[in-house]
Amino acid sequence: MKVDRIEYYAGYKGEERPLAVYVGEERIEVIKIILQQRVLDSLSGRLKEIFDCLLANGEKIKIERELD
Repeated sequence: MKVDRIEYYAGYKGEERPLAVYVGEERIEVIKIILQQRVLDSLSGRLKEIFDCLLANGEKIKIERELD
């Protein structure tokens, strides 16, 4: 699945989590975050946040986001 855009929810203290993904014009809700972790990318030295998510259509996807 090629995700075009990710919609995030900004929670308490700026902790963002994925709320939905867009494939074309279709919005698919994230119904469960299975795993959330922060890792240091050994090549770039940047911190990343990784989410393993279950979507409303039954698919599981991994979303990666670089932190500033």
